[in-house]
Amino acid sequence: MGTAALITGLTLFLPTAPYAEFYVFKKLIISDDAAQTAQNLLHNPKLFLSGIFAILFTYIIDVVLAWTGYIFLRPVNAWLSLLAWSFRVVYVGLAVVALFNFIYAFQLSNVPAFQETYKNEQILQLVNARRFGMNLAYIFFGIYLILIGILSYKASYIPKVLGVLMMLSGAAWIIINLQPYFFKDYDLSWMMVFSVGELFFAIWLLVKGSRIKESELVS
Repeated sequence: MGTAALITGLTLFLPTAPYAEFYVFKKLIISDDAAQTAQNLLHNPKLFLSGIFAILFTYIIDVVLAWTGYIFLRPVNAWLSLLAWSFRVVYVGLAVVALFNFIYAFQLSNVPAFQETYKNEQILQLVNARRFGMNLAYIFFGIYLILIGILSYKASYIPKVLGVLMMLSGAAWIIINLQPYFFKDYDLSWMMVFSVGELFFAIWLLVKGSRIKESELVS
């Protein structure tokens, strides 16, 4: 269990996802400017591909995290733990499918076209389609966080406050990603503050969770 906690905590601190999402994609993709986005992809192929491979590596690590997290929370409820981390695997699958839109957009940006404007609009539609695909993926991610929060709250070896924070974080992810469809008139970006729940959980896993032994657990 200590090894599982250590691996889970370390993977949550990997910088590959922030690099891809907040540096590469944010720099190159302009959601309301088809021509500029197409030019950015055409003239920065290595940077864009580095973002794609970085986020793909993150998804691969997520599968490892799903397994180690299951091991760490299995003593609480084996079935619920497996269900929770299965939701993370489903999230990864949906996220990988959504990522293919970026690959198609990159390929299209390097194909000569008779009507440049039409090609640019297609590229913009593809990169925006990835965002809509991630809305669905993040809903599954939010369910996973809620289930992990429930397990953490019930665990005798995890502070209950971490369980509450994880459940709040999961609810926030679900509501934020439903916002484009059900809450268009509301600014819910402030709810991202609850996402720190997973960060606190990762810190606890590294500092305390990695030292827990199964023989020390109290049922």
